Amino acid sequence: MKNYNVLSLCANSVWVRAIELGFAHLARTNPGWNYLLTSQQEDGVKPDLFIIDFTRHTEIKPEDIPVKNSRLLILVHAFQRRLIRTLLEESRCSVLCVDEHFLNFRDIVESSARNKRFISPLVREMMMKQPDEATPVFLTEAECKVLNFIRNGKNGVEISQALFRSQKTISSHKRNIMRKLGVRDDLGLKQKILAMEASVS
Repeated sequence: MKNYNVLSLCANSVWVRAIELGFAHLARTNPGWNYLLTSQQEDGVKPDLFIIDFTRHTEIKPEDIPVKNSRLLILVHAFQRRLIRTLLEESRCSVLCVDEHFLNFRDIVESSARNKRFISPLVREMMMKQPDEATPVFLTEAECKVLNFIRNGKNGVEISQALFRSQKTISSHKRNIMRKLGVRDDLGLKQKILAMEASVS
C-alpha cells in the first residue's frame, strides 16, 4: 500500500480543501493508494508534497518560498501573471493554477514522486504566449462604458437598460471588446479584467 503524505503550509485555505477532495477521489479510484494531508509535520514522517496557497499574494520574495524544490506546490490564480513568472524564474517549485478546469491529480502525484516540477497546463499555455503589451488596445467610448458595467458584474440586460440601448447593440459591443482584448469567452474576459486591474494597482 502506498501512502502519500501532504503537508499544507497555509491555514484554512479553501483551495487546499479542494486539493484534498481531489486526492480523496484519487484514493477512492486507486485501490492500495492512500494519502494523508496535515497542517503540521509529524516526527519521522517526510512529506511527499508541500502545499502553499499564494492566491491572495500580489508579489513574492525569495524568502517567502519555504521549500526550494519541486515538492512544493504553490497555488495561484491565472491573473497573477507577474507572480507566476517570478515563481517560475526564482524557484524550482511546482505551480498549480486553481482556475484550471480539468486537472489530473495523478499528474501532481507522479511529478512529485519523480522529484519533477509540475506546471499546470493552463500556466504552461499562458507562459508560452508572448505578452501583447507593445500593442495598445483602443476601445470606443461606448465599448469603455460597456466594459465598466461588465467589470461591475452587470449582465447584458442590465447594461442595455442602463445605457438605453438594445441587447443586440450591447452584445455587439461586448464581442468587439472581447476581440480587441484577445479573449474568446466570458471566463477569459473576466480574467483579462482582473489582470488589467492588477497591473494598475
